[in-house]
Formats: sequence, structure tokens, C-alpha cells
Amino acid sequence: MTKFPHDEFAKEYLTEICQDYGEVISSAKVKSEIREVDILFIPTKEVPTSSETLGLLGKILQKSCILEIYRKAVQPEQIRECLNKLLDLRQSKIRESKKKEKGINSGELPFLWIITPTISDRILAGFGALKKEEWKMGVYFLAEELMTGIVAVHQLQSSPETLWLRILGRGKVQTNAVEELKSLPENFPYREIVLELILGLWNTLQENQQNPDKFEPEDMEVIMSLRNIFRQRLAEEKQQGVEEGIQQGIQQGIQQGIQQGIQQGVEEGIQQTLKNNIISTLESRFQTIPSQLINLINGIYDTDQLQRLFLEALRVNSLEDFQKLIVS
Repeated sequence: MTKFPHDEFAKEYLTEICQDYGEVISSAKVKSEIREVDILFIPTKEVPTSSETLGLLGKILQKSCILEIYRKAVQPEQIRECLNKLLDLRQSKIRESKKKEKGINSGELPFLWIITPTISDRILAGFGALKKEEWKMGVYFLAEELMTGIVAVHQLQSSPETLWLRILGRGKVQTNAVEELKSLPENFPYREIVLELILGLWNTLQENQQNPDKFEPEDMEVIMSLRNIFRQRLAEEKQQGVEEGIQQGIQQGIQQGIQQGIQQGVEEGIQQTLKNNIISTLESRFQTIPSQLINLINGIYDTDQLQRLFLEALRVNSLEDFQKLIVS
């Protein structure tokens, strides 16, 4: 992740969810001053809106839209900047349709959604933002022709329908949403992949503690909150790592034991062959060999010594001289 891990998390998170229902362009460039929007979403199939699926987020994704996500409370200048991006993108699409001599309807033009953790009543009033009966608490709209909505995450009611947007909140709002997500069944859509992204955010924030340029004091609260949520998961992963290490050690030990056993077996085979050759050579030269001498030969476990004795067996003058070579 970059210097702004929360921003990168928000883009990755929404991209993972949106890509199942349409084209997602993260950091899409807008002509004129080459500005970027966080996410440009173009639906290609029906987006579900039930509380068991995407809920309020699904309702937002019903048509082409720009998603601008803020980690801190959005400010008036930032809203104006978002409006400029929207107008630039809409004008660009209108120009393209004229070049192709193809008409364009308003439904094809993107709607702007600004998602902010908090927003003041003063700013909402300054932009004439109003609620609509058919939308949940915390959702506001600017004048109709501005094609813009604002989601004040801190005002959303805590319910399954708002879960996917509350994950983009701050403080307790975000922590509670992550806890709710973690409590869902393991096979719940997007649960595992979103938890992995949140865990990745937590790891990045921890790494950034060593770099003052990347770490903000408020991130410590996020680290502590997520640590409590993921405590059991981290403990399980640690235990799994220990068990895997033990298993790996056992496997390595078995392999080494097999290898050592093979080497030992080969060595013993060589030694026994040398012993047999020594006894056979002495028998061919001196006929009968005392059992005491045979026991001495079989009691030798040094391959180098056996090789030397085999050569001596070929040229020694008597069994007595040969026995002296063993006991000397």
C-alpha cells in the first residue's frame, strides 16, 4: 500500500465488491487537468440490494457512478473538486458520443457519490444537501441537476443493510462494522476477502509506525481496535505456523533419517563384503581358519581397516602373522 493506506484499502475493498456487477476503474483519469477519481463504476448486470447482500451500497451502484471516499470529514473545497471531476467526466462522455454521432441519455452519465466518515450540518446546508424519503438516514442529495449524493457514514443506522458502507467509517463505527462482518457465517459473500483486506490494512499501519512520514497518531487507535478484533485469528495463525513448523521439522527429520539409514546400510554392506572376501582369501590360502580369527575379523567395523586387511590377506605368510595385524 502507498503512503495513504486507508485510501488504498477503500479502493481495493470497493473494487472487490463492485467487480462482480460491472466494470470498475480504480483511479480513473479525468481529462482536462488529468485528475483522478477514486473509483468509476459502470454496471453490466443487476446489482442486489437486499439486506442479505449489498444493501444500501447495492442501491448506490444501480447506475454508473463515481465513488469518492474520504478518510477524514470531507471539506467544502473537496466537494467542489469532486463536482469539477464529475462535470469534466460527463462533458468528456458527451463529446465522445458526438464524435461517434451517437446520442447519449442521462442514465449513461455517471452520478457522483461522496462517502465521508462525518460531515457537519453547516457544510450540508451550504451545499443545499437534503434527505429523500426513499433513502436511509445519512444519505443526502444536492440539487437534482448536480447529480451528486453524499453518504455521512456516522449517521447510518447500525443494520445489515448499511454494513458495507459502515466499514468505510472511522473509530467505533468502523470497529463495530468489522466485528459484525467477522461474526457472519464463513461462507457469507465477500466476508473472507474483506477481512483479508482489513488485516492487510492493519499490517500496513503497524509497519508505518516506524516511519513518521507515513504514520498518523490516530492510526494507533485503528491498530488497537483491529488487534482486539483479530486477536483470535492471529493466535490461530500463530498456532498454525507453529504446527506447520513442527510438521516440517518432523518431515525433515524423517528424510534425514532415511538418508542416513541408506548410507549406513550401504556402509555395512561394503564392510560385510570385505569381511567375506578376507575370510575366503585366507581359507583358499591356508585351508582351515580358527574360529577365534573369524570372530576378530567380524568384529571390525572400520571400512578402511578392512580394505587394508584384505590386501594383507593376499600376501601374508601365515595366519599367525595375519592375526598379529588385527590385534596390533
